[in-house]
Amino acid sequence: MLLAALLTACTGKSADSTPLVVATPTIAFVSPHDGDTVGIGDLPLSIVVNDFLLSDPAKHNDGEPAGYMQIDWTDGTTPQSMQTGSTTPTISLPTAGSWTITADLYFTDGDGMSESFTDFVPATITVNAQPG
Repeated sequence: MLLAALLTACTGKSADSTPLVVATPTIAFVSPHDGDTVGIGDLPLSIVVNDFLLSDPAKHNDGEPAGYMQIDWTDGTTPQSMQTGSTTPTISLPTAGSWTITADLYFTDGDGMSESFTDFVPATITVNAQPG
């Protein structure tokens, strides 16, 4: 519902009759890079988000184009996840192996970004964890 109101408001026309365009949010990993070798344990992430305001997932910001990021990571057998309003979260890789890390955006009400923007793509990388 939040997005419907936002899109309705943002797809109208500006004061000079120019159609307004709603940009599709983007998300990408700054670090680590896809294919990097990292140590087992805490792994700080750096993620860039454009055209979307991140907020605390515990807050309810109805009526605002805001939400949270969900980070999922798995080695194929051990799935883990967290919700955050930070672009610099730290996750923990408990074992050695190949880990896939995905960052996705959600509106505060829990609606997924891809439900509203069909060309939105979550960010995904794979890292290799080894004992330090």
